[in-house]
Amino acid sequence: MTTHDLQRTQDHLELLTLEARYASTWDCGDAAGWAGVFTADGTFEITAVGERPPVVVRGRQALAAFCADFTSSTQGVHLPSLPLLEISSETASGTVPFHFVGISRLRPDHTVSRSASGTYRVEYRRTADGWRIHRRVETALISSRAEHFGS
Repeated sequence: MTTHDLQRTQDHLELLTLEARYASTWDCGDAAGWAGVFTADGTFEITAVGERPPVVVRGRQALAAFCADFTSSTQGVHLPSLPLLEISSETASGTVPFHFVGISRLRPDHTVSRSASGTYRVEYRRTADGWRIHRRVETALISSRAEHFGS
Protein backbone atom coordinates (compact mmCIF):
# COMPACT_ATOMS: atom_id res chain seq x y z
CA MET A 1 0.00 0.00 0.00
CA THR A 2 1.38 3.40 -0.98
CA THR A 3 1.53 6.54 1.14
CA HIS A 4 -1.20 7.99 -1.11
CA ASP A 5 -3.43 4.95 -0.45
CA LEU A 6 -2.87 5.25 3.30
CA GLN A 7 -3.72 8.97 3.28
CA ARG A 8 -6.84 8.33 1.21
CA THR A 9 -7.98 5.61 3.65
CA GLN A 10 -7.31 7.88 6.63
CA ASP A 11 -9.24 10.74 4.97
CA HIS A 12 -12.16 8.42 4.24
CA LEU A 13 -12.30 7.24 7.86
CA GLU A 14 -12.10 10.81 9.16
CA LEU A 15 -14.98 11.88 6.92
CA LEU A 16 -17.08 8.91 8.07
CA THR A 17 -16.38 9.91 11.68
CA LEU A 18 -17.30 13.52 10.89
CA GLU A 19 -20.65 12.35 9.46
CA ALA A 20 -21.28 10.28 12.59
CA ARG A 21 -20.44 13.30 14.77
CA TYR A 22 -22.82 15.48 12.70
CA ALA A 23 -25.73 13.13 13.47
CA SER A 24 -24.92 12.36 17.10
CA THR A 25 -24.26 15.95 18.20
CA TRP A 26 -27.56 17.12 16.68
CA ASP A 27 -29.48 14.21 18.16
CA CYS A 28 -28.00 14.90 21.63
CA GLY A 29 -28.77 18.63 21.39
CA ASP A 30 -25.04 19.50 21.52
CA ALA A 31 -25.37 22.74 19.57
CA ALA A 32 -21.73 23.81 19.96
CA GLY A 33 -20.53 20.34 19.00
CA TRP A 34 -22.81 20.28 15.96
CA ALA A 35 -21.65 23.73 14.83
CA GLY A 36 -18.07 22.52 15.35
CA VAL A 37 -18.36 19.94 12.57
CA PHE A 38 -18.59 22.88 10.15
CA THR A 39 -15.86 25.25 8.99
CA ALA A 40 -15.98 28.65 10.70
CA ASP A 41 -17.85 30.03 7.67
CA GLY A 42 -19.77 26.81 7.04
CA THR A 43 -23.30 26.73 5.65
CA PHE A 44 -26.28 24.46 6.26
CA GLU A 45 -29.09 24.76 3.73
CA ILE A 46 -32.49 23.16 3.41
CA THR A 47 -33.99 23.35 -0.07
CA ALA A 48 -37.55 24.55 -0.55
CA VAL A 49 -40.05 21.71 -0.76
CA GLY A 50 -43.79 22.05 -1.11
CA GLU A 51 -44.82 25.20 0.72
CA ARG A 52 -41.79 25.14 3.02
CA PRO A 53 -39.37 27.96 2.12
CA PRO A 54 -35.62 27.40 1.83
CA VAL A 55 -33.41 27.80 4.88
CA VAL A 56 -29.80 29.02 4.85
CA VAL A 57 -27.74 29.15 8.05
CA ARG A 58 -24.16 30.44 7.82
CA GLY A 59 -21.36 30.62 10.38
CA ARG A 60 -20.80 28.65 13.56
CA GLN A 61 -22.67 31.02 15.87
CA ALA A 62 -25.79 30.92 13.67
CA LEU A 63 -25.43 27.15 13.23
CA ALA A 64 -25.26 26.61 17.00
CA ALA A 65 -28.34 28.80 17.53
CA PHE A 66 -30.23 26.92 14.80
CA CYS A 67 -29.47 23.54 16.41
CA ALA A 68 -30.26 24.80 19.92
CA ASP A 69 -33.59 26.22 18.79
CA PHE A 70 -34.71 23.03 17.04
CA THR A 71 -33.51 20.59 19.69
CA SER A 72 -34.99 22.64 22.54
CA SER A 73 -38.43 21.29 21.64
CA THR A 74 -37.72 18.27 19.46
CA GLN A 75 -35.92 15.03 20.22
CA GLY A 76 -34.95 12.83 17.34
CA VAL A 77 -32.53 10.50 15.71
CA HIS A 78 -30.71 10.68 12.40
CA LEU A 79 -30.34 7.41 10.52
CA PRO A 80 -27.77 8.28 7.86
CA SER A 81 -26.68 5.83 5.24
CA LEU A 82 -23.09 5.46 4.09
CA PRO A 83 -21.89 8.49 2.17
CA LEU A 84 -20.52 8.30 -1.34
CA LEU A 85 -17.31 10.34 -1.06
CA GLU A 86 -14.99 11.92 -3.62
CA ILE A 87 -11.76 13.02 -1.94
CA SER A 88 -8.96 15.24 -3.22
CA SER A 89 -6.05 16.57 -1.21
CA GLU A 90 -7.73 19.54 0.53
CA THR A 91 -11.40 19.19 -0.40
CA ALA A 92 -13.97 16.45 -0.69
CA SER A 93 -17.59 16.09 -1.66
CA GLY A 94 -20.23 13.57 -0.82
CA THR A 95 -23.82 12.49 -1.03
CA VAL A 96 -25.36 11.13 2.16
CA PRO A 97 -28.83 9.52 2.11
CA PHE A 98 -30.64 10.10 5.42
CA HIS A 99 -33.77 9.40 7.42
CA PHE A 100 -34.70 11.50 10.46
CA VAL A 101 -37.40 10.72 13.02
CA GLY A 102 -38.36 13.23 15.70
CA ILE A 103 -40.98 14.02 18.29
CA SER A 104 -41.96 17.36 19.82
CA ARG A 105 -44.07 17.98 22.90
CA LEU A 106 -45.66 21.36 22.17
CA ARG A 107 -48.01 21.26 25.16
CA PRO A 108 -48.94 18.53 27.65
CA ASP A 109 -51.83 17.58 25.37
CA HIS A 110 -50.18 18.22 21.98
CA THR A 111 -47.38 16.09 20.53
CA VAL A 112 -46.03 16.21 16.99
CA SER A 113 -44.12 13.35 15.42
CA ARG A 114 -42.24 13.88 12.19
CA SER A 115 -39.98 12.06 9.81
CA ALA A 116 -38.05 13.00 6.71
CA SER A 117 -35.96 11.11 4.19
CA GLY A 118 -33.74 12.54 1.51
CA THR A 119 -30.15 13.38 0.71
CA TYR A 120 -27.45 15.69 1.92
CA ARG A 121 -25.01 17.03 -0.67
CA VAL A 122 -21.87 17.95 1.20
CA GLU A 123 -18.69 19.91 0.49
CA TYR A 124 -15.84 19.26 2.94
CA ARG A 125 -12.63 21.19 3.60
CA ARG A 126 -9.46 20.06 5.31
CA THR A 127 -8.67 22.51 8.13
CA ALA A 128 -5.98 22.77 10.80
CA ASP A 129 -8.45 20.87 13.04
CA GLY A 130 -9.10 18.15 10.49
CA TRP A 131 -11.93 17.68 7.99
CA ARG A 132 -14.97 19.93 8.41
CA ILE A 133 -18.20 20.49 6.52
CA HIS A 134 -18.05 23.65 4.43
CA ARG A 135 -21.51 23.40 2.87
CA ARG A 136 -24.33 20.96 3.45
CA VAL A 137 -27.53 21.04 1.39
CA GLU A 138 -30.49 18.99 2.62
CA THR A 139 -33.09 17.96 0.05
CA ALA A 140 -36.07 16.04 1.35
CA LEU A 141 -37.58 13.36 -0.83
CA ILE A 142 -40.43 12.67 1.56
CA SER A 143 -41.55 14.22 4.81
CA SER A 144 -44.44 13.46 7.12
CA ARG A 145 -45.88 15.03 10.24
CA ALA A 146 -48.56 13.74 12.58
CA GLU A 147 -50.17 15.60 15.45
CA HIS A 148 -51.44 13.82 18.54
CA PHE A 149 -53.85 15.44 21.00
CA GLY A 150 -54.77 14.36 24.47
CA SER A 151 -52.71 13.36 27.48
